[in-house]
Amino acid sequence: MRRYRRQAARLEQRGGASAARAGLNPILVVGLIGALLGLAWSRGVLPTWLGIAPPRTFITVQGRLVAVPAPAKDAVRVLPGVEVATTGSYAFLDVTASGAPIGFDPCRPIRYVVRPDGAPAAGDQLIAEAVATISSATGLAFVDAGYTSEEPLLDRPLMQARYGDGWAPVLFGWSDEHMYPELAGPTAGLGGASVVPAASGPGEFLAGGRVLLDAPDLTAILASPDGYARARAVIVHEVAHVIGLDHVADAGELMAPTMGARTELGPGDLAGLARVGQVACDGA
Repeated sequence: MRRYRRQAARLEQRGGASAARAGLNPILVVGLIGALLGLAWSRGVLPTWLGIAPPRTFITVQGRLVAVPAPAKDAVRVLPGVEVATTGSYAFLDVTASGAPIGFDPCRPIRYVVRPDGAPAAGDQLIAEAVATISSATGLAFVDAGYTSEEPLLDRPLMQARYGDGWAPVLFGWSDEHMYPELAGPTAGLGGASVVPAASGPGEFLAGGRVLLDAPDLTAILASPDGYARARAVIVHEVAHVIGLDHVADAGELMAPTMGARTELGPGDLAGLARVGQVACDGA
């Protein structure tokens, strides 16, 4: 998925400080003070001293420079975090320089919408149960924002007027390999999200996101023995990708690249999801 990185502004200080015998050049002093204040502002130090909001971060979305949506003032986690109580294989799609996972801001509910075109009869229920499973394992809150007509494109805009202010919600869409060749072969679903900068100061988070589901494949799975549990497991796997988990080589985990006998989250899956749900809130 495309990463959106903040472009830090550079402050160039031109040297050549010169002092007259009678004292420093006042123009140079004023310029130096201005440069230092600008540096303090860009680093978030001056806003802290003055008790005002730090400078906002801007990114480019579809050729427009837009401010990163700011979190609510004094925001706290929507749901309690989940303790890591199991051990097993897990991996993260995106990590910080220190190796910590990059995840969604736990102080903001994660909205999601569904494009129902082509969905099997149990489609809405499968998505709702998969989302509830991931919410329980991460301590992240999800909000069903209803249906949408948006097509589940891979490179979907992160902000869209149809959804109002803020990041676009996670999009669930149904299709097939004829419309989306990325679903060809045994691939029954695809999921992921974008990395975005914090609203102010350092840090990165996940935002947006898309789950593309192969309707013919999942319809066939639903018709097989234990089909409902297996179809739900496919969607749980893809939502886990959206939240930040990567594949692991352990066939005993649900995040294995190919689906095996497991239809519930494994011990490594649970440990990884708990960790990705523990990221600090934006602005914390």
